[in-house]
Amino acid sequence: MNVDFYKKKILEMLDDNEYYQEIASSNKKEVLRQIKSLINKNGKLTKHEKDYLLKFESKTSTFYGLPKIHNCQSIQKKCKYSKSRYVEVLDPDDLALRPIVAGPICESSRLSSLSDQLLKPFLTLIPSYVRDDIDFLNFIPKQVSDQTKLVAFDIVSLYTNKPHDLGIEAISYWLSKNPELLGSRFDKMFVIESLKIILENNIFVFNNKYYNQRKGTAVGTKVAPTYATLVLAYLETILYKRLQEEDNAFAMYVKENWKKYLDDCFIFWERAIEDLIKFEKILNSLHKDIRFKMQVSDTELPFLDILLIKKDKHFITDIFYIITDSKQYLNFSSCNPKHTKINVPFSLARRICTIVGNKTILKQRLSELANILIKRQYPKEVIKTGLKKALQIPRHQLLCVKEKPHEQILPFFSTHNPKNKNVFGIVKQNLQICNNDAKMKNIFFRHKHY
Repeated sequence: MNVDFYKKKILEMLDDNEYYQEIASSNKKEVLRQIKSLINKNGKLTKHEKDYLLKFESKTSTFYGLPKIHNCQSIQKKCKYSKSRYVEVLDPDDLALRPIVAGPICESSRLSSLSDQLLKPFLTLIPSYVRDDIDFLNFIPKQVSDQTKLVAFDIVSLYTNKPHDLGIEAISYWLSKNPELLGSRFDKMFVIESLKIILENNIFVFNNKYYNQRKGTAVGTKVAPTYATLVLAYLETILYKRLQEEDNAFAMYVKENWKKYLDDCFIFWERAIEDLIKFEKILNSLHKDIRFKMQVSDTELPFLDILLIKKDKHFITDIFYIITDSKQYLNFSSCNPKHTKINVPFSLARRICTIVGNKTILKQRLSELANILIKRQYPKEVIKTGLKKALQIPRHQLLCVKEKPHEQILPFFSTHNPKNKNVFGIVKQNLQICNNDAKMKNIFFRHKHY
């Protein structure tokens, strides 16, 4: 993609005044003033929390577009018929860009991180919420009827199409319904005002010009996935009510079978096709800005990284790769820690062993993985050991959800340099030096470190 084509595509997005507005400056002082005002209204924040939210070196977010090559027909066609390892498609007209706002240290970044922590407990209230592949694999029914259809829904441009008023309405609903999940030190007003600051000040720079996102989830912020999930869950409560008006059994069926991960939705449909048409119509009537695109199959359909294949009255699960996936895994000759590279075959094989239930397909997928890793210069012995280690784990164990223990760990970060192999050991051996400082001693006493 050449620079001029890329800029043209980006500016086409930014010129849409419904979603973006060009502004004169970064508004840094104004955003910090709003956060400070919010903090002053909440007298229960500790000094440490106030300093965390305000006292850090911030930087205005940047904007870029991520090519949606998996949705580009001209690229897909080239990939499908090309035998080469690389394909060249210059400036395809049907290529869309996914808007990305990169702002890990923007003025509202820490407020967004706090908001995410406060709202995450509410995700447990959502019947349709799917945490990951393992969560969905455990939901797949052991047996279905011959008439069962596989139905997937994709929410069109979820992040950018969600209006702020809908978002605030949705979060207010969850906060009012389950106030106990918020705890005693933060109230509904604090969370709502925090979200307003984050949503209304998603400011970024592109080509030396400042813009503000006017509509949709504040792309790039920490709270965005949790916020988007809760907003959709709020629409689902409306969905269940409307279905109940049609038929209570219909509403219960959807509530028990409807699953969702961000903008990807799935349901095993055993009812009449007329009900499915009615269901799609009701989904697309929930809000004028939220559109659901349906895909139906009698035989197979992907969801997340899983390809569901219906065979008689049972399901076979295979791993799903989009056609544009080049499988450019970490090269063994790259300058990365040895233990990281050695763990790659095991991690990839473990993922396949978790998803693929059929032994014949599993053997084929692991053989394909081995060939790919050989091309990525992995020694055959390293590949063999990794695959063997993954195969030794029983699948029922792989499908178990493991809760990570909450530990305060003090991590050690350093730029990898093969000439400094013992740097961590040197640091660990000399930790007693840190004990000479009272503040550092307190930090090391309260945290694990290894």
